[in-house]
Amino acid sequence: MEIKKQDDILALIARHLSGVTDPDEMVRLREWVEYSEENRRFFEQSGNVWDLSDRNIDLSKIDIEEAFKKVQSRTLKTSRVRTLWRSWQKIAAILIIPLLAGTNLWIYQKSKGMISPPGDDVIYNEIFAAYGTRTSLRLADSTFVWLNSGSSLKYPSRFSENDCKVFLKGEAYFEVSKKSDVPFIVQTSTLEVKATGTRFNVQEYSSNYISEVALVSGKIFVNELDNKKSRSSLIAELYPNQRLTYNRQTKMKQIIDEDTYRFTAWKDGRLIFRNDPLEEVVKKLSMMFNVDIEVKGNELKNYRYRATFEDESLEEILKLLKLSSPINFREVRRVALPDGSFPRKKVIVYPAV
Repeated sequence: MEIKKQDDILALIARHLSGVTDPDEMVRLREWVEYSEENRRFFEQSGNVWDLSDRNIDLSKIDIEEAFKKVQSRTLKTSRVRTLWRSWQKIAAILIIPLLAGTNLWIYQKSKGMISPPGDDVIYNEIFAAYGTRTSLRLADSTFVWLNSGSSLKYPSRFSENDCKVFLKGEAYFEVSKKSDVPFIVQTSTLEVKATGTRFNVQEYSSNYISEVALVSGKIFVNELDNKKSRSSLIAELYPNQRLTYNRQTKMKQIIDEDTYRFTAWKDGRLIFRNDPLEEVVKKLSMMFNVDIEVKGNELKNYRYRATFEDESLEEILKLLKLSSPINFREVRRVALPDGSFPRKKVIVYPAV
């Protein structure tokens, strides 16, 4: 990353943690996070510091310039460019992020398009779950939301009297508060899920043309949006323990009666496979850990697994799969790009000799 852009990235992370990023800024931040492993780690560390920071810190008691000099003096042994970036990282993690947490009013005033003008306009926030992580939040109507790896949710700071609508990219689990007269709406790029007082899971990743909706309790209506999103048509009405799969390319749908917990267990840190082919297993692992996994050999793709994993790392999961089936795996060595960053991690799964 260029030095001149570091201030912008730190401000962007702070705005995201304050919940005031607009859609364009969210795209920029997501691209930066996914650009390298170092960026992803720093983003996650900033989030951890934010969660632990004192939001009412007294700004007058902190000398940021003096803190910068102290941090910079400890890193003079490395190269100038890397030293400066690491110094900025430490300042952001130790001082800047917590300081901005205590100055949300300033952030709101500086946020383009985020201030609600006179009238009934509503401020929209967006939250993002980094790859390999999950997060949760409570919305203004008391609905609980769990957001899965690599997903984002755009939501209003307050809902209107007529409906409660949020916008999802990726996967999320919802526990909707009981308000039968006000529908809760989850909108993806192609679907609109309407619910009242229900628990359900919605999955729609851009990398996969299959959308899924699984209902745990209550009742929901699933509509397909037209290209202009000005109207919608009903494609399914789901009841408890039903799962809808919808092919966005062929427009084909399937409603399956089954125990839906294995499709929502991710919120509890569990990955559950029940007679799933290896091809589907690695597809889910790829999305969750933001890793390219290539399966060598057609005979392996249909090899089926029955397993439950709980908060294991990708390497641990692959080792356990290896113990129970005739497969092996290796990580492709990553070579640094000209700018010093590294390409996305890649793993090859192949038949065991």
